[in-house]
Amino acid sequence: MHYQFFPLHFKVKTIPWNTISKAYVRKYQPISEFGGWGLRGGFFFNKGKEKAVNVSGDIGIQLILKNGEKLLIGTLLKEEAKRVLETYNSKIN
Repeated sequence: MHYQFFPLHFKVKTIPWNTISKAYVRKYQPISEFGGWGLRGGFFFNKGKEKAVNVSGDIGIQLILKNGEKLLIGTLLKEEAKRVLETYNSKIN
């Protein structure tokens, strides 16, 4: 899976499918879960929470990695995201 949050990510970030244990589309609450929109979580932002990359809206692709990390990638394209995840579901072991 590839994602980029420009201008903070100058290069596209890649998460290999074989490192993902679960991927699904979900509704989330940006303010209560992540403190708003943007690049959230991790070392510099809201340490101790899962990571989120979101710009607007309340729908995202939730990734749970095999190492226990969680990443939520915001999207405005709910149905398209569901179709893509269904297509690649076989690559998630």
